[in-house]
Amino acid sequence: MIDIIIAVISITLSYYYAAFVNGYARSGIWPGILVFAVSFLIAYILICVIFWVVCCILSLTVSMKREYASFSRFYGVLFGLIMEYAACLAGARVRVVGKDKLPKRRFLLVSNHLSNFDPIVTAGELKSHSLAYISKGGNFGIPMGRRYMKRCRYLMLDRDDTRSGINIMKKAAEMIESGDCSVGVYPEGTRNFNADGLLEFRPGCFKIALWAKCPIVVEIVKGTQNIHKRFPLRRTKVTVEFAGVIDYEEIKDKKTQEIARMVREIMLGKIQEKAGGMCK
Repeated sequence: MIDIIIAVISITLSYYYAAFVNGYARSGIWPGILVFAVSFLIAYILICVIFWVVCCILSLTVSMKREYASFSRFYGVLFGLIMEYAACLAGARVRVVGKDKLPKRRFLLVSNHLSNFDPIVTAGELKSHSLAYISKGGNFGIPMGRRYMKRCRYLMLDRDDTRSGINIMKKAAEMIESGDCSVGVYPEGTRNFNADGLLEFRPGCFKIALWAKCPIVVEIVKGTQNIHKRFPLRRTKVTVEFAGVIDYEEIKDKKTQEIARMVREIMLGKIQEKAGGMCK
């Protein structure tokens, strides 16, 4: 969306500037086209710079020392726009499937994990859905991004601290149950470099859905592992598919291992479908 807006503004400004120059100098059609092309490039770059500067300035209003009690819809949408634009600049052409399946109430989002671009692409596509991720500590060191993550109530996970992990899951469940925001997790726990399969799940994360009494949205991401390989010369087709929703009533009496198997079956079914049945 934001890339289209910037492009439209740039085209509009370039058109009027080229028309003004051509009308004043009466230089003919080809010089006019050249003026339009150059002015569009300059306008696009300037608007991009202005967009990023404004985003940086707004991020400075977020305190890293404060514990925010609620998700900010304004910063959530803005952060989503930033993520969407970052994915676009990286060359991702995103196709979304099954977005109409998303429940109106808050949910636990679970997905396969192929690349660092996974949460960037998903956050961009779900910018209007108030989504916070459970994320590794290293991501909270990203300049500007860490402030938006803080304001959007992203939760920092210490993989080496089991007690901290339990507290994070309880907090995530509270955020969902209160209706503040949905929460996203990666059951595999880390990136999987085999796009045709899944790593072993860490079933503990499904306690969040049990504690929050919320539905589980199963997401499949395809193609993000190729973005860094093709940048900057080629664009990358990325598919985000919301493959299914598991209602709380279906899992309330199940153990986390059983829920993990349910989710895994849905994911593998879609991965095998996309791989033409070659995946085991």
